Amino acid sequence: MKVEREPPGQVVQRVLARRDAFTAARDLSVNILMDRPATADEGSYRRERSLFIQYVNPEILACYGKDVTRGDVGQILTQALRATRLAVLLTDAYLIFPSSYMFELPWFDVFLAGIEPLIHEGLIRHTSRTPELTAYQDTKVREYRRDERNPYSTSHRVHIEPDLAWYPHFGKPTSAGIADQWSAALAPEGGLSGVVHAVARAWHRPYGRVARIMAKSPERLEGQAFVKRFVERTLPGPVPDDADSLLGLFLSAAYLRSYVRDLDTAILTDLPIGRLSCELDDSMEDMKGRVLSSRRLDLALHWLRVDHFVHRGASWKELVLLRSSAEFGMITSLLYGSGSANAFRLAIIGASRSRHFGPAVTCGDALSNVAVVADQLARMPG
Repeated sequence: MKVEREPPGQVVQRVLARRDAFTAARDLSVNILMDRPATADEGSYRRERSLFIQYVNPEILACYGKDVTRGDVGQILTQALRATRLAVLLTDAYLIFPSSYMFELPWFDVFLAGIEPLIHEGLIRHTSRTPELTAYQDTKVREYRRDERNPYSTSHRVHIEPDLAWYPHFGKPTSAGIADQWSAALAPEGGLSGVVHAVARAWHRPYGRVARIMAKSPERLEGQAFVKRFVERTLPGPVPDDADSLLGLFLSAAYLRSYVRDLDTAILTDLPIGRLSCELDDSMEDMKGRVLSSRRLDLALHWLRVDHFVHRGASWKELVLLRSSAEFGMITSLLYGSGSANAFRLAIIGASRSRHFGPAVTCGDALSNVAVVADQLARMPG
């Protein structure tokens, strides 16, 4: 049984398949929890929080030297599918991506085809302010006007899987959220201070003068998208090379922070292709519990002896089954929460003595390994 969220206070149940009572109860609990107000645990890792797919975003990848339209496509697609296997394991909710990906990434339909079983299960959602892609496209055409590579050209037609669900993007427009962060970051110690100093040197103007010029950029965009190439056109001179990458990094971080806040999501970072966090990390007050390292999970999967199964053998259905076990949820909550890393290590050492703990080949093997380790953790004092 799967619960679809409707207007506040209303819950409409739609039966998708016959599942056992445990799974049905878990789904109900997860979805109702998502509608509850924030609690004191807001700054911690929560499995009922969705994950935002930022690891294929073209602007973010560009900050790490990757081009989504040319020679890097194969590597990006391979890494994206691999990252999605980990992302699925870190949430009991959805994976969410902005509707823009369906227009801005020429190969995105290939990615969606690769995760089609997740789409059919309702575990992948696209988000925007309107569920109507035609209306969304019309809005974005205006935002990308005068762009020689406008991905939202009215000649562009997008095929969408009928089972791909829409997730509403509430709150202020992303561009307004970035503009707020932009204004605050122009202070001498703000996030854009490095850019302002570099531009001031290149233009031979004082810091204050450059900051005032840059402060007018949101207004000068006149509704265009708040991306680097458009922002640079609002300035009276070129941005020097040493500031160009800093500018892109700031804008991508502001974009990412806006989505994470508005959608109450987490992100998967520290990937083989790059960190892809745009300098956001768990030490920031509003990012606590939201920046999840893929390396940490990969190491844990290696210790659990399920890494080869997760990355090479498991179907999407089996990964969902693995993440749905109470024992796996307990382990990830320990890994990304306030639990002791040493406790997990000790549990692995204890589990290694069990004849039921070995390299996982099947989903049953993986569930058995996880259960043995969870049992060791449960037996520990305190």
